[in-house]
Amino acid sequence: MVGSIYEKVDSASTRKSINQFVKLGFVSPFLKGYHKLTKQFLKASSEEKRLIFSQIFYAHSSFNSSITTDELARKEMNFLVKTLMYHSDKKLNRNDIIALMNVDISGISKGYLTKQELISEYKFANTIDFESRKYNQIRYFLNFLKLLPGIVVSRDNEIAYEENSEEVLAKNIDTTRDQTLFRLMKENLFRESREFYNGKLVCYFTKKEQKGLVVSHIYGSAEALKKLDVEAAYDYRNALLLEQNTDMYFDKHDLSFEDSGKPLFGLECTADFEDDHINDTLDSFILYPERLKYLAIHREIYNDKQKKFAETN
Repeated sequence: MVGSIYEKVDSASTRKSINQFVKLGFVSPFLKGYHKLTKQFLKASSEEKRLIFSQIFYAHSSFNSSITTDELARKEMNFLVKTLMYHSDKKLNRNDIIALMNVDISGISKGYLTKQELISEYKFANTIDFESRKYNQIRYFLNFLKLLPGIVVSRDNEIAYEENSEEVLAKNIDTTRDQTLFRLMKENLFRESREFYNGKLVCYFTKKEQKGLVVSHIYGSAEALKKLDVEAAYDYRNALLLEQNTDMYFDKHDLSFEDSGKPLFGLECTADFEDDHINDTLDSFILYPERLKYLAIHREIYNDKQKKFAETN
């Protein structure tokens, strides 16, 4: 079919074209089938073709797959976009793309490369002359990236988010928590507690020193990551150190706090919990502007929940 529609000079060229369709996600490795949107793509208008191509390419492309190799499970586009998401500059340059193309992503469990890892991988790619050997593949890849929804590629081949692209991208990115960054967040919160409370780890609400304290996000990390806001998801100022029972109420927005630190007990708080903590507050010195910014988001969700609960009960 490829040979009849896109005529080639010989069978080797036809085979190369088929391999290209495999890499782009249209045809399955080992020629076991083709993407369900392929027929629609062939019949579509030019604008619709572009959109369908983007959809197939984003979700199913695999540049290490071929007629004889199946690497679909590696999810390379997910890896690239997640690397962009976690990059401190929120952009990737040509060198970063070369680093990503050269690295074996199957062994990187966190699902992305850090800025320093990109620099290191690019240096290694230079030692094996990757760029000159794979020049055409790099050029093709950069051209295809221009078709990714939610991504823009500049004339200098810098990749960045399109404005307001979070919703488009987050549907396809694995936004599970990065355990290393969360551990650093936890260590920073513990450090803060020790600085403020004479070397002790205490619940910020009860002021009691105890085991099993929870790093309780104020603005939920899952919601932050869905909006590609990595800084908020792992900012220790976006958390309170709470004992477990308080954390359960706070996490479900049945408890919130005024900017003064005074608790706001929700309609689903038990009378016992409210009686036990009616005199507890958050200290003003932990409610500095950066934390109050997140607390305002939490309080807005809390108020919405209380309003809905009152209307239905």
